[in-house]
Amino acid sequence: MSSPRTPLSRPRCADLGGHLFPHPCGHFGPLLLVHLWALFCFYGGALNLQERVGLGLLVNPQGVHGGECGRGGDGARGVAQSHLEHLKLLILGSNTSIVRMSNSQTAEQSQFREGADEVTQLTNRRSKKRSRVWDFFKELPDEGKAICVYCQTKLSYHQGIGVSHFKCHILSGCQEFPQDPDRNEIFPVRDPAADGRGFVVDPAVTRDFMNKFWISANIAFRKIENSFFKKMMKSAHPSLNVHGRKILKKDCVGVYDEEKKKIQNSLANSGSSVSFTTDMWTSVQELGYICLTAHYIDEDFNLHMHTISFKSVPYPHNAAAIHSTIMDCLHDWDLSNKAFAITLDNATSNTAAVNKLKAKLWMDKPFGGEDLHVRCAAHILNLVVQDGMDIIKVAVEPVRDVVKHVNSSGPRLQSFNLLPEMSGHKPKKGLHLDVPTRWNSTHTMLEEALKYKAALTSYADVQNIQGHTVEDWNLAKRVCNFLKNFADATKVFSMHKFPTSHRYLEEIWGIRGLLVDEKYTKDDFLKDLCKDMKDKFDKYWDQPNKVLLVASLLDPRYKLVLLRFCFTEAFGEEISEERVANVRYWFTEYYEYYEHMAESSSHRSNIHSSPEVGGSADMLPRQKGKRKLELAFALFRQQHRPNRRRRSEVDMYLEDALVPLREDECFDVLKWWKRNVENYPVLAKMARDLWLPNRHLVPRA
Repeated sequence: MSSPRTPLSRPRCADLGGHLFPHPCGHFGPLLLVHLWALFCFYGGALNLQERVGLGLLVNPQGVHGGECGRGGDGARGVAQSHLEHLKLLILGSNTSIVRMSNSQTAEQSQFREGADEVTQLTNRRSKKRSRVWDFFKELPDEGKAICVYCQTKLSYHQGIGVSHFKCHILSGCQEFPQDPDRNEIFPVRDPAADGRGFVVDPAVTRDFMNKFWISANIAFRKIENSFFKKMMKSAHPSLNVHGRKILKKDCVGVYDEEKKKIQNSLANSGSSVSFTTDMWTSVQELGYICLTAHYIDEDFNLHMHTISFKSVPYPHNAAAIHSTIMDCLHDWDLSNKAFAITLDNATSNTAAVNKLKAKLWMDKPFGGEDLHVRCAAHILNLVVQDGMDIIKVAVEPVRDVVKHVNSSGPRLQSFNLLPEMSGHKPKKGLHLDVPTRWNSTHTMLEEALKYKAALTSYADVQNIQGHTVEDWNLAKRVCNFLKNFADATKVFSMHKFPTSHRYLEEIWGIRGLLVDEKYTKDDFLKDLCKDMKDKFDKYWDQPNKVLLVASLLDPRYKLVLLRFCFTEAFGEEISEERVANVRYWFTEYYEYYEHMAESSSHRSNIHSSPEVGGSADMLPRQKGKRKLELAFALFRQQHRPNRRRRSEVDMYLEDALVPLREDECFDVLKWWKRNVENYPVLAKMARDLWLPNRHLVPRA
């Protein structure tokens, strides 16, 4: 133990450690420790070593910890005993000076009693009631009890005792406790592992999460050898050894193989066919890659999407190379027998590649699989709009020029944000500038520019550049409203978390109706735009895809009604009925194909059915009396039963009432079919295959 210091010497933190913070095996209350710590912080600069030893004894009156429980030993305990009373007076003394008492026993006893009274006052202060039980109990200090606010039961309580009996009363004893909230949720069971107690680090689990983090965050393998990363892991736990980049690469490949096996099992057990979306992607090095994404709906009607391949395509990127790459991927995943449809854009090489796939994959499908090549709807919409972009240049270029001027430098953007017209808007970091070859970015630019129309007009005047007239803004607004219809349809087809093929008729024929609407066809500026777009539209969709039309009938809100309405509006009643009959024939053909598949897989034959009453003709001679007559009549009735045509699921489904349309309700077609799978088992299986995506998906570079 170090030698005593003079009263004016300041204590060192190391000297306080063994006394102010005793070992956890000591016997003192945490509330008292908090009070003493506050007093020490106030008076700490004036306490010498002997007084600090006495403070340790005040914390634990049994003696300052020594031996294996702390520092100080018997010597410190003896010094502390002689200074205990003096220290009590010290910490309760004046704020301005430390009173040194004389050796007079009478004065010391008197002062000690006064200090003891103050200690009693400190310990008797009522602490704030933090327990949840006080939401249901009210204290009665005069009676030494607390009363339940529901059943008025009184339970004993005074300062210093626990409240566990209150908790037991709330959980099981109170008969008037309301049903809501649930009693068990009021006092949740605390998980000991939540605060880290008893937690054991598992290096294998940490390594697995680190591998998945490296993959998901797209971090280079060499970054694992960074010295600060290794130090960080060591600081978390000494047992966490960081391996090198080669082992990390091996682990990541193992994670890929494990996840691939899970997806393969999911695909094999899905019980449905798999549709694909694919497209070519070119890197900055001009290397060609093809991305293949698998889509399927499982037996619980959950839509799944997995990117199963991203492979380089050998040069030249012709039909043979694309076909070979796709087939290699299908064989690698064992999906050649489950492939249903594939969605690509309208490139000539893609069309030729799909024609090669038909001969190997779809010859047993209805109509020889001729419509299982689904052209990307979003891509066709893009082609339709691009044909009219030259016409709307007059409305777009003035807006583009002003936006480009604002974004060209920081001072110009700052002056734009300081305009009075911008007072009601948040400052902009930059306005959206379009890419001339992408019409959807042009629509976004016009939409934002119209929002800041007043500010852009004022900015042009301040900067002395050519601005917009009222007529220019009106023209830009008409073009923006026209393009919005195409942008909304593209967003629908671009959804990948929901099936979109059943919305083909609703969206595409909505665009067709837009192009023949008199509101636009009689507009002096937009009529030429509508004419050019209509010609391109008819080129691609005059003969709609059979699979998409059949899929649209599986929407229980529309069935044949929407189809008949669209065809009547477009072609008149006579041609409409003919086309509707064709679509119903295609629908029936697909149904019969799936019905045959269901019968083959179940291995059940309905040709020979058992009699309604047990027995056969061979049993008749062995029967007597009334029983013999009953068997004979049962056989006679079965042989002379009238032949009635069994109603198929197609007839029942199309004749049942439509699901009501509600504007505010987001209709989930998958949930509807899940609820009705027992009513239409074959059609439900058919819907799971036909609800394929209408847009190819390509990873972003």
